[in-house]
Amino acid sequence: MLIRNTYTKLIGTIILCIGMVVILFLSSERQIHRNNAFTRRFPPHPVTKEFDLDIGYNSYYIAGFDKNYLYLGNQTAPWHMLQVNLGTKDTVHIRLEPRDRKIQYRSLRTSVLPPYFFVMDGTMPFILRGKINEWKADPWMERTAYFNRAIPIDSNRVFIRTINANNQKTTLGIIKKTDSFQVHLDTSLLESQLDGVFDVDGMLVNSENNQTLGYVYYYRNQFITFDSELTGQKKQRTIDTVQYAQLQVALANKKGQIQMKAPPLTINTSAVLSKELMLIQSDRLGRNESREMLDQAIIIDAYNYQKKTYEFSFYLYHIQKHKVREFTLHGNLVIALIDNKVSVYRTLEPYFTNYIPDKAQKITTGR
Repeated sequence: MLIRNTYTKLIGTIILCIGMVVILFLSSERQIHRNNAFTRRFPPHPVTKEFDLDIGYNSYYIAGFDKNYLYLGNQTAPWHMLQVNLGTKDTVHIRLEPRDRKIQYRSLRTSVLPPYFFVMDGTMPFILRGKINEWKADPWMERTAYFNRAIPIDSNRVFIRTINANNQKTTLGIIKKTDSFQVHLDTSLLESQLDGVFDVDGMLVNSENNQTLGYVYYYRNQFITFDSELTGQKKQRTIDTVQYAQLQVALANKKGQIQMKAPPLTINTSAVLSKELMLIQSDRLGRNESREMLDQAIIIDAYNYQKKTYEFSFYLYHIQKHKVREFTLHGNLVIALIDNKVSVYRTLEPYFTNYIPDKAQKITTGR
């Protein structure tokens, strides 16, 4: 009888502990996704769905635009690109060819900036450049600068994120080609809170006219913008209230590699920069927002970085439980990649009226 009571108490204790762990886990999950300190504004229909286009595979990413054409790079087939006519919905498969067929690479990324396209690998490092419609990639930069992110901003300049060899901190810079290569790093742009690497992790963004560049931190409620020479810096807070990165960094292993002890609290997930708007995806729920919405759509918050104001928010909806994995803004369209589909939304006045770049034509989708 005594043994039976002991087993009963032991089982009861185990069940109680498991229950407490589950409750704490669910509570922590709610805290990760919720911040009741801010309230979003959801105006009626700032964007409307135009169409979904099946592109066959979910390995495509947005490489750039040329007027009415969307170009998609491919993660699993790095020398392949897909051209999508946003007006007719016609697609064309493109084979990129390096002049040096023996070139070695680890992680290729293609970017289209008319009249050129760029093929980049910051780990080797090299950048190839070629003309659109010829699709032959010539060496543009070799072994001049390592980088882990890069965005071409004109035919002879590339905006990069790299590790500064002097202090081993994450740094932003510009690779510029004139008669020779110049690499300008600005160590004052990113503000370290912990280690200068993980805590400043974030996204490079640029406006469609490439007059404005930006950086959006993953783990704090802040982004910065500056001109294409990395001057005129402006800082802005998002509507979230987490000002300091909440992460735990482990000690270096035998190989000198440093990793996080636990997943960090992500404030900003992805971002897009237009002429005056910074569009930021956030999975954090504000006051009176339903947790179920994150199973149906992603939330985009729009900020006017010229006025330093929060403007409004809107949803981009998933397709058959497949989540939006990437989005961008082009002219009067919002383009999203969802599984093996391109989703196209039209922006509506007055929310996006002033945010279409001067040289960009309004795009007709032929609906």
